Amino acid sequence: MKNKDSIDKELYDRFHNTANSLSIHEERKKETLLFLQKQITDKPIGILNSRIHIFLNQLRYMDKSTTWVHSAICIVLLLIMMFFSRYGVEKENIILISMILSGILGVVTIAEVSRIFFSGIAELSESCYFNVKQIVAFQMLISGIINLTVLFIGILFVGSRWQIHLLQIGLYLLVPFVTAQCCCLRVLLTEAGRRSSFLLVMVGAFLVVFYMILASIPSLYLVASLTLWGIAFLIGLLLMGMQIKALFRGIEKGDILCMN
Repeated sequence: MKNKDSIDKELYDRFHNTANSLSIHEERKKETLLFLQKQITDKPIGILNSRIHIFLNQLRYMDKSTTWVHSAICIVLLLIMMFFSRYGVEKENIILISMILSGILGVVTIAEVSRIFFSGIAELSESCYFNVKQIVAFQMLISGIINLTVLFIGILFVGSRWQIHLLQIGLYLLVPFVTAQCCCLRVLLTEAGRRSSFLLVMVGAFLVVFYMILASIPSLYLVASLTLWGIAFLIGLLLMGMQIKALFRGIEKGDILCMN
């Protein structure tokens, strides 16, 4: 009885001998090549998927449930601010509450993006019609628009209601928001962070405690401390930019998709 190697060698020899026995008609070969070149030259070349087409496809097929949940949470956060405004919360307390709500908003944003990886089918999506890098970028764009709108409303509302300078309250809200996003992105860049959303919840709980500790230091909320807050905000933006770049690089290389 023939083994597998001998059968493979016999098949290879048969194909090789058959291929060598075939004679190629050089004249017909040239005619065929000229015909193909003419067909390619005469055929109009158009863009299969323009940027607008890609944008509309992403909008059509994206998971809209996370965006609706994100929007609903934003509305709830604004309602909480209005609730405390109605019951006359002190200035120091509203600063702490605003920082916590801003941090929660940052965690929710990354959780919305990371749901693409929690589903466990990011690699399948990349191998099919969809481009995971585009999906993540589009999700971040939508989330960014929603977040900036909510933060802008929150800054104006708290600043006017409690007579806090807009620059101050702006930094008090933006620094926790950026810090939360940096921490959650760091989690998302790890394999364990992409396998379970529990770590994001833990990070959110830790940040709430951290903001409470910051609130117990009155010297941090003086006008003289604005420079410190500004530096923290710029450093946070820099770190967040580096982490977003690392996330996209990991998606492009396939590291994040394959470990999904």
